[in-house]
Amino acid sequence: MGLVFNFEDLKPFGELCDGVLKIAQNFVLTKLCDADMRTSKAMAYSSYTGEAAPKIHFSLTVEGQEKFLYHSHSYRLGKEGDYSLQEWRTPPVFLQNLILKVHVNIPEGTTLYIKNFTMAKEADVIRWNSDGPRHNAHLGFFCMAPNNTMPAFELAAASGFSSCICVPKWTKDNVLVCIHDDTINKTARNKDGLKEEEPIYVWDKTYEELCEWEYGSYKNEIYKGTKIPLLEDFFSLCARAGMNPMFSTHPGLSEENWKRVREMLERLGILKKFHIKSFGYGVLQNAYKVFGSDIDGYTWDNDDVDEETIKKYEAFRDSMSAPCRLGIEIQFKNYTEEKAKMIRDAGFFAAAWNISRRDYDEYERLFKMGVTEFTEDNHCSMGLNY
Repeated sequence: MGLVFNFEDLKPFGELCDGVLKIAQNFVLTKLCDADMRTSKAMAYSSYTGEAAPKIHFSLTVEGQEKFLYHSHSYRLGKEGDYSLQEWRTPPVFLQNLILKVHVNIPEGTTLYIKNFTMAKEADVIRWNSDGPRHNAHLGFFCMAPNNTMPAFELAAASGFSSCICVPKWTKDNVLVCIHDDTINKTARNKDGLKEEEPIYVWDKTYEELCEWEYGSYKNEIYKGTKIPLLEDFFSLCARAGMNPMFSTHPGLSEENWKRVREMLERLGILKKFHIKSFGYGVLQNAYKVFGSDIDGYTWDNDDVDEETIKKYEAFRDSMSAPCRLGIEIQFKNYTEEKAKMIRDAGFFAAAWNISRRDYDEYERLFKMGVTEFTEDNHCSMGLNY
Protein backbone atom coordinates (compact mmCIF):
# COMPACT_ATOMS: atom_id res chain seq x y z
CA MET A 1 0.00 0.00 0.00
CA GLY A 2 2.90 2.33 -0.79
CA LEU A 3 0.92 5.20 -2.27
CA VAL A 4 -1.69 5.45 0.47
CA PHE A 5 -0.79 7.80 3.31
CA ASN A 6 -2.54 10.16 5.66
CA PHE A 7 -2.22 12.84 8.31
CA GLU A 8 0.13 10.70 10.40
CA ASP A 9 2.78 10.87 7.68
CA LEU A 10 2.98 14.66 8.01
CA LYS A 11 3.56 14.76 11.78
CA PRO A 12 7.39 14.54 11.60
CA PHE A 13 7.43 17.91 9.80
CA GLY A 14 5.51 20.03 12.28
CA GLU A 15 4.01 20.50 15.74
CA LEU A 16 0.64 18.99 16.59
CA CYS A 17 -1.63 21.20 18.70
CA ASP A 18 -5.33 20.47 19.36
CA GLY A 19 -5.48 18.17 16.35
CA VAL A 20 -4.01 20.77 14.00
CA LEU A 21 -0.52 20.40 12.55
CA LYS A 22 1.53 23.62 12.47
CA ILE A 23 4.33 23.55 9.87
CA ALA A 24 6.78 26.37 9.20
CA GLN A 25 9.48 24.58 7.21
CA ASN A 26 9.76 23.22 3.68
CA PHE A 27 9.60 19.47 3.31
CA VAL A 28 9.26 16.70 0.75
CA LEU A 29 7.31 13.51 1.48
CA THR A 30 8.36 10.55 -0.69
CA LYS A 31 6.49 7.31 -1.35
CA LEU A 32 7.16 4.39 -3.67
CA CYS A 33 4.04 3.83 -5.75
CA ASP A 34 2.14 0.56 -5.99
CA ALA A 35 2.59 -1.21 -9.31
CA ASP A 36 -1.19 -1.69 -9.70
CA MET A 37 -2.04 1.95 -8.99
CA ARG A 38 -4.66 3.48 -11.23
CA THR A 39 -5.49 7.04 -10.15
CA SER A 40 -5.19 8.51 -6.67
CA LYS A 41 -6.74 11.46 -4.89
CA ALA A 42 -5.50 13.60 -2.01
CA MET A 43 -7.70 15.86 0.11
CA ALA A 44 -6.58 18.46 2.64
CA TYR A 45 -8.16 21.06 4.90
CA SER A 46 -5.58 23.79 5.43
CA SER A 47 -5.07 27.40 6.46
CA TYR A 48 -2.05 29.67 6.89
CA THR A 49 -0.84 32.84 8.53
CA GLY A 50 1.59 35.19 6.87
CA GLU A 51 1.61 37.36 3.77
CA ALA A 52 2.72 34.72 1.24
CA ALA A 53 0.73 31.52 0.65
CA PRO A 54 2.46 28.15 0.96
CA LYS A 55 2.66 26.03 -2.18
CA ILE A 56 1.91 22.32 -2.25
CA HIS A 57 2.17 20.10 -5.30
CA PHE A 58 2.50 16.43 -6.14
CA SER A 59 4.99 14.97 -8.60
CA LEU A 60 5.70 11.58 -10.10
CA THR A 61 9.24 10.68 -11.04
CA VAL A 62 11.28 7.55 -11.77
CA GLU A 63 13.69 6.27 -9.16
CA GLY A 64 17.11 7.77 -9.76
CA GLN A 65 15.77 10.67 -11.87
CA GLU A 66 15.09 14.23 -10.82
CA LYS A 67 13.06 15.17 -13.89
CA PHE A 68 9.33 15.11 -13.20
CA LEU A 69 7.08 12.99 -15.35
CA TYR A 70 4.06 14.73 -13.90
CA HIS A 71 3.21 17.33 -11.32
CA SER A 72 -0.18 18.44 -10.09
CA HIS A 73 -1.17 21.67 -8.42
CA SER A 74 -4.09 21.79 -6.02
CA TYR A 75 -7.65 22.79 -6.81
CA ARG A 76 -9.75 24.69 -4.30
CA LEU A 77 -13.07 22.96 -3.62
CA GLY A 78 -14.56 24.92 -0.74
CA LYS A 79 -14.13 26.04 2.88
CA GLU A 80 -14.98 24.82 6.33
CA GLY A 81 -14.59 27.67 8.79
CA ASP A 82 -11.13 29.12 8.27
CA TYR A 83 -9.88 26.01 6.49
CA SER A 84 -9.89 25.60 2.70
CA LEU A 85 -10.62 22.21 1.17
CA GLN A 86 -8.20 21.33 -1.61
CA GLU A 87 -7.86 18.31 -3.87
CA TRP A 88 -5.06 16.81 -5.96
CA ARG A 89 -5.14 13.93 -8.42
CA THR A 90 -2.39 11.82 -9.90
CA PRO A 91 -2.52 9.73 -13.10
CA PRO A 92 -2.15 5.95 -13.09
CA VAL A 93 1.15 4.33 -12.18
CA PHE A 94 2.44 2.65 -15.33
CA LEU A 95 6.08 1.91 -14.45
CA GLN A 96 7.93 0.07 -11.75
CA ASN A 97 9.99 2.21 -9.38
CA LEU A 98 7.72 5.20 -9.90
CA ILE A 99 7.92 7.58 -6.95
CA LEU A 100 5.35 10.02 -5.63
CA LYS A 101 6.68 13.17 -3.97
CA VAL A 102 4.68 15.77 -2.07
CA HIS A 103 6.51 19.10 -2.11
CA VAL A 104 5.55 21.69 0.52
CA ASN A 105 7.18 25.12 0.20
CA ILE A 106 6.47 27.57 3.01
CA PRO A 107 7.74 31.15 2.63
CA GLU A 108 9.59 32.78 5.51
CA GLY A 109 7.16 34.27 8.02
CA THR A 110 4.33 31.90 7.00
CA THR A 111 2.90 29.02 9.01
CA LEU A 112 0.80 26.31 7.38
CA TYR A 113 -1.99 24.76 9.46
CA ILE A 114 -3.25 21.35 8.29
CA LYS A 115 -6.43 20.06 9.92
CA ASN A 116 -6.89 16.95 7.82
CA PHE A 117 -4.96 15.18 5.08
CA THR A 118 -5.69 11.88 3.33
CA MET A 119 -4.57 10.22 0.16
CA ALA A 120 -5.82 6.92 -1.22
CA LYS A 121 -6.18 4.89 -4.36
CA GLU A 122 -9.37 5.09 -6.31
CA ALA A 123 -10.82 1.66 -6.83
CA ASP A 124 -11.84 2.24 -10.43
CA VAL A 125 -11.06 4.60 -13.25
CA ILE A 126 -13.85 7.15 -13.34
CA ARG A 127 -15.08 8.31 -16.73
CA TRP A 128 -15.39 11.59 -14.98
CA ASN A 129 -16.25 13.89 -17.87
CA SER A 130 -18.86 11.74 -19.61
CA ASP A 131 -21.61 14.07 -18.37
CA GLY A 132 -21.55 17.82 -18.08
CA PRO A 133 -18.50 19.77 -19.30
CA ARG A 134 -16.32 17.85 -21.72
CA HIS A 135 -12.55 17.72 -21.23
CA ASN A 136 -10.36 16.68 -24.16
CA ALA A 137 -6.91 15.20 -23.60
CA HIS A 138 -4.84 17.20 -26.07
CA LEU A 139 -2.43 14.88 -27.93
CA GLY A 140 -2.95 12.30 -25.18
CA PHE A 141 -1.61 12.69 -21.66
CA PHE A 142 0.65 15.45 -22.97
CA CYS A 143 2.19 16.55 -19.68
CA MET A 144 3.49 13.09 -18.77
CA ALA A 145 4.20 11.25 -22.03
CA PRO A 146 5.54 12.23 -25.47
CA ASN A 147 2.73 13.98 -27.32
CA ASN A 148 0.77 12.27 -30.07
CA THR A 149 2.21 8.83 -29.25
CA MET A 150 0.63 5.61 -28.04
CA PRO A 151 1.98 6.01 -24.46
CA ALA A 152 0.25 9.40 -24.25
CA PHE A 153 -3.00 8.08 -25.70
CA GLU A 154 -2.95 5.04 -23.40
CA LEU A 155 -2.39 7.18 -20.31
CA ALA A 156 -5.28 9.45 -21.30
CA ALA A 157 -7.56 6.40 -21.54
CA ALA A 158 -6.29 4.90 -18.28
CA SER A 159 -6.83 8.22 -16.48
CA GLY A 160 -10.51 8.28 -17.39
CA PHE A 161 -10.61 10.83 -20.18
CA SER A 162 -13.57 10.21 -22.43
CA SER A 163 -12.13 12.22 -25.35
CA CYS A 164 -8.64 12.36 -26.85
CA ILE A 165 -7.25 14.55 -29.61
CA CYS A 166 -4.63 13.49 -32.13
CA VAL A 167 -3.14 15.27 -35.13
CA PRO A 168 -2.95 13.12 -38.29
CA LYS A 169 -0.41 13.38 -41.12
CA TRP A 170 0.33 11.31 -44.21
CA THR A 171 3.64 9.80 -45.30
CA LYS A 172 5.27 9.65 -48.71
CA ASP A 173 3.68 6.22 -49.25
CA ASN A 174 0.34 7.61 -48.00
CA VAL A 175 0.28 5.87 -44.64
CA LEU A 176 -1.74 7.81 -42.05
CA VAL A 177 0.25 8.48 -38.86
CA CYS A 178 -0.06 10.62 -35.72
CA ILE A 179 2.40 13.49 -35.28
CA HIS A 180 1.77 17.11 -34.38
CA ASP A 181 4.19 19.05 -36.60
CA ASP A 182 4.68 18.88 -40.35
CA THR A 183 8.31 17.98 -39.62
CA ILE A 184 9.63 15.31 -37.25
CA ASN A 185 12.43 17.51 -35.89
CA LYS A 186 10.84 18.56 -32.61
CA THR A 187 10.17 15.07 -31.26
CA ALA A 188 12.29 12.63 -33.31
CA ARG A 189 15.76 11.50 -32.25
CA ASN A 190 18.17 9.54 -34.43
CA LYS A 191 20.17 6.41 -33.53
CA ASP A 192 22.75 8.60 -31.79
CA GLY A 193 20.01 10.17 -29.66
CA LEU A 194 20.38 13.50 -31.43
CA LYS A 195 17.87 15.94 -32.87
CA GLU A 196 18.01 16.46 -36.64
CA GLU A 197 19.07 19.95 -37.66
CA GLU A 198 17.69 20.07 -41.21
CA PRO A 199 13.88 20.00 -41.59
CA ILE A 200 12.49 16.52 -42.32
CA TYR A 201 8.90 16.65 -43.52
CA VAL A 202 6.58 13.77 -42.71
CA TRP A 203 5.25 13.55 -46.26
CA ASP A 204 8.79 13.35 -47.71
CA LYS A 205 9.48 10.02 -45.96
CA THR A 206 7.86 6.59 -46.16
CA TYR A 207 6.41 5.09 -43.00
CA GLU A 208 9.29 2.59 -42.88
CA GLU A 209 11.80 5.44 -43.14
CA LEU A 210 10.08 7.39 -40.34
CA CYS A 211 10.44 4.33 -38.09
CA GLU A 212 14.23 4.77 -38.25
CA TRP A 213 13.81 7.52 -35.63
CA GLU A 214 12.31 7.19 -32.16
CA TYR A 215 9.86 9.74 -30.76
CA GLY A 216 9.93 9.35 -26.98
CA SER A 217 13.29 10.19 -25.42
CA TYR A 218 12.85 13.93 -26.03
CA LYS A 219 10.30 13.76 -23.21
CA ASN A 220 12.09 11.31 -20.91
CA GLU A 221 14.57 8.46 -21.35
CA ILE A 222 11.96 5.96 -20.15
CA TYR A 223 10.12 6.48 -23.45
CA LYS A 224 13.16 5.82 -25.62
CA GLY A 225 12.24 3.62 -28.57
CA THR A 226 8.69 4.94 -28.98
CA LYS A 227 7.69 4.72 -32.65
CA ILE A 228 5.55 7.09 -34.66
CA PRO A 229 2.03 5.64 -34.25
CA LEU A 230 -0.26 4.58 -37.02
CA LEU A 231 -3.57 6.42 -37.02
CA GLU A 232 -5.37 3.08 -36.95
CA ASP A 233 -3.55 2.18 -33.72
CA PHE A 234 -4.98 5.34 -32.12
CA PHE A 235 -8.50 4.51 -33.35
CA SER A 236 -8.17 0.91 -32.14
CA LEU A 237 -7.24 2.11 -28.66
CA CYS A 238 -10.22 4.47 -28.61
CA ALA A 239 -12.51 1.59 -29.59
CA ARG A 240 -11.13 -0.68 -26.83
CA ALA A 241 -11.14 2.02 -24.15
CA GLY A 242 -14.48 3.61 -25.02
CA MET A 243 -12.72 6.92 -25.66
CA ASN A 244 -14.02 9.45 -28.19
CA PRO A 245 -11.45 10.05 -30.97
CA MET A 246 -10.98 13.65 -32.06
CA PHE A 247 -8.89 15.27 -34.78
CA SER A 248 -7.12 18.58 -34.71
CA THR A 249 -6.34 18.93 -38.39
CA HIS A 250 -3.65 21.27 -39.67
CA PRO A 251 -3.38 20.92 -42.58
CA GLY A 252 -6.46 19.07 -43.75
CA LEU A 253 -6.40 15.65 -45.39
CA SER A 254 -7.22 14.93 -49.01
CA GLU A 255 -10.69 13.65 -49.83
CA GLU A 256 -9.18 10.21 -50.46
CA ASN A 257 -7.62 10.17 -46.99
CA TRP A 258 -10.79 11.44 -45.33
CA LYS A 259 -12.54 8.43 -46.90
CA ARG A 260 -9.86 6.11 -45.48
CA VAL A 261 -10.39 7.66 -42.04
CA ARG A 262 -14.12 7.07 -42.33
CA GLU A 263 -13.55 3.43 -43.33
CA MET A 264 -11.34 2.84 -40.27
CA LEU A 265 -13.89 4.40 -37.93
CA GLU A 266 -16.79 2.44 -39.40
CA ARG A 267 -14.86 -0.83 -39.23
CA LEU A 268 -14.04 -0.21 -35.54
CA GLY A 269 -17.59 0.89 -34.72
CA ILE A 270 -16.68 4.40 -33.50
CA LEU A 271 -17.77 6.63 -36.40
CA LYS A 272 -20.50 8.27 -34.31
CA LYS A 273 -17.94 9.20 -31.62
CA PHE A 274 -15.61 11.04 -33.99
CA HIS A 275 -15.22 14.84 -33.82
CA ILE A 276 -13.17 17.11 -36.09
CA LYS A 277 -11.54 20.35 -34.91
CA SER A 278 -9.68 22.69 -37.20
CA PHE A 279 -8.20 26.17 -37.39
CA GLY A 280 -8.98 26.10 -41.12
CA TYR A 281 -12.57 26.75 -42.15
CA GLY A 282 -11.95 25.02 -45.49
CA VAL A 283 -10.83 21.83 -43.72
CA LEU A 284 -14.24 21.47 -42.08
CA GLN A 285 -15.99 22.06 -45.39
CA ASN A 286 -13.96 19.33 -47.10
CA ALA A 287 -14.45 16.91 -44.20
CA TYR A 288 -18.20 17.44 -44.29
CA LYS A 289 -18.27 16.21 -47.90
CA VAL A 290 -17.15 12.81 -46.59
CA PHE A 291 -18.69 12.63 -43.11
CA GLY A 292 -21.79 14.81 -43.30
CA SER A 293 -23.69 14.63 -40.01
CA ASP A 294 -22.69 11.01 -39.33
CA ILE A 295 -20.01 11.97 -36.79
CA ASP A 296 -20.07 13.59 -33.35
CA GLY A 297 -19.50 17.05 -34.79
CA TYR A 298 -17.22 19.85 -35.90
CA THR A 299 -15.47 22.67 -34.07
CA TRP A 300 -14.06 25.84 -35.50
CA ASP A 301 -10.86 26.71 -33.56
CA ASN A 302 -9.77 30.31 -33.41
CA ASP A 303 -7.61 32.58 -31.28
CA ASP A 304 -10.60 34.81 -30.70
CA VAL A 305 -14.14 35.34 -31.94
CA ASP A 306 -16.00 38.21 -33.58
CA GLU A 307 -19.12 38.70 -35.66
CA GLU A 308 -17.25 37.76 -38.85
CA THR A 309 -16.22 34.41 -37.32
CA ILE A 310 -19.81 33.72 -36.33
CA LYS A 311 -21.06 34.53 -39.83
CA LYS A 312 -18.57 32.15 -41.44
CA TYR A 313 -19.60 29.32 -39.17
CA GLU A 314 -23.28 30.07 -39.66
CA ALA A 315 -22.69 29.80 -43.41
CA PHE A 316 -21.04 26.43 -42.84
CA ARG A 317 -24.05 25.30 -40.80
CA ASP A 318 -26.47 26.55 -43.46
CA SER A 319 -24.61 24.51 -46.09
CA MET A 320 -25.12 21.27 -44.14
CA SER A 321 -27.78 18.91 -45.39
CA ALA A 322 -28.54 17.67 -41.84
CA PRO A 323 -28.01 19.09 -38.31
CA CYS A 324 -24.85 18.26 -36.40
CA ARG A 325 -23.18 19.17 -33.10
CA LEU A 326 -21.23 22.36 -33.82
CA GLY A 327 -18.98 24.44 -31.61
CA ILE A 328 -16.65 27.41 -31.68
CA GLU A 329 -13.47 27.11 -29.65
CA ILE A 330 -11.28 30.07 -28.69
CA GLN A 331 -8.41 30.66 -26.28
CA PHE A 332 -9.68 30.57 -22.70
CA LYS A 333 -8.05 33.92 -21.85
CA ASN A 334 -10.06 35.68 -24.57
CA TYR A 335 -13.45 34.66 -23.19
CA THR A 336 -15.76 37.37 -21.93
CA GLU A 337 -19.44 37.06 -21.10
CA GLU A 338 -20.22 38.94 -24.31
CA LYS A 339 -18.19 36.54 -26.50
CA ALA A 340 -19.57 33.41 -24.84
CA LYS A 341 -23.11 34.75 -25.29
CA MET A 342 -22.40 35.58 -28.93
CA ILE A 343 -21.39 31.97 -29.58
CA ARG A 344 -24.32 30.45 -27.70
CA ASP A 345 -26.91 32.82 -29.16
CA ALA A 346 -25.80 31.76 -32.63
CA GLY A 347 -26.62 28.16 -31.70
CA PHE A 348 -23.10 26.78 -31.15
CA PHE A 349 -21.55 25.30 -28.01
CA ALA A 350 -18.71 27.35 -26.49
CA ALA A 351 -15.33 25.64 -26.12
CA ALA A 352 -11.99 26.78 -24.66
CA TRP A 353 -8.53 25.58 -25.59
CA ASN A 354 -5.25 25.16 -23.74
CA ILE A 355 -6.57 25.95 -20.30
CA SER A 356 -3.43 24.70 -18.56
CA ARG A 357 -2.64 24.81 -14.85
CA ARG A 358 -5.52 27.11 -13.91
CA ASP A 359 -7.27 26.85 -10.59
CA TYR A 360 -10.93 26.32 -9.91
CA ASP A 361 -11.73 30.04 -10.05
CA GLU A 362 -10.83 30.17 -13.76
CA TYR A 363 -12.96 27.12 -14.54
CA GLU A 364 -15.83 28.56 -12.52
CA ARG A 365 -15.59 31.82 -14.47
CA LEU A 366 -15.85 29.96 -17.76
CA PHE A 367 -18.61 27.60 -16.59
CA LYS A 368 -20.76 30.55 -15.54
CA MET A 369 -20.37 31.96 -19.05
CA GLY A 370 -21.67 28.70 -20.51
CA VAL A 371 -18.38 27.20 -21.75
CA THR A 372 -18.97 23.45 -21.92
CA GLU A 373 -15.86 21.99 -23.56
CA PHE A 374 -12.15 22.25 -22.71
CA THR A 375 -9.01 21.23 -24.54
CA GLU A 376 -6.11 20.82 -22.13
CA ASP A 377 -2.37 20.19 -22.38
CA ASN A 378 -1.73 19.69 -18.67
CA HIS A 379 -5.05 18.25 -17.52
CA CYS A 380 -5.38 20.45 -14.48
CA SER A 381 -9.05 19.52 -14.12
CA MET A 382 -8.40 15.78 -14.15
CA GLY A 383 -10.86 13.96 -11.96
CA LEU A 384 -12.92 16.94 -10.86
CA ASN A 385 -16.65 16.82 -11.50
CA TYR A 386 -17.82 20.42 -11.64
